[in-house]
Amino acid sequence: MKILKITVALGLLWFVFYGSIPSIDINPIPDEIDEVQAIIDVDKPSDEIIQQVRPVANLVTDIEDKAKLALFNYEFANRVTRYETDVQKLNDVYTDAGMRFFEDTLKGKYENLPDQLQKLFSSITTDDNKVLNQEEKQKLKDLFAGLSWALIER
Repeated sequence: MKILKITVALGLLWFVFYGSIPSIDINPIPDEIDEVQAIIDVDKPSDEIIQQVRPVANLVTDIEDKAKLALFNYEFANRVTRYETDVQKLNDVYTDAGMRFFEDTLKGKYENLPDQLQKLFSSITTDDNKVLNQEEKQKLKDLFAGLSWALIER
């Protein structure tokens, strides 16, 4: 009971001196374009990649969604070349990671986004399930880094 009184007293003193309740930012995921731009280090992609990814980036209209998708795809691009995987497993990893990262925040929000992302994958890989070679993984890296760039480019 004594600890409760001390805690309440300290809280009241904080309020008196600082005029507000202390806030704790528990969201470690940046949600503003400026914050994400400070994290993401992507050079401007080639015009060919920009043409491919711009329609996908333009589907996303919410600033917070753009920031989070940019961060997600930046991380994916940086990791994809290290994966020893086939086409299906890579698709599963991307989908599963996206479901965990975004939870339900994008569900049904951008109707064509899943199909357009799949088209990006298919532009590099085949519909047949095969082990990806280093050249294909590098192209996927460049493509998804380009998507990240297009999402935060102003």
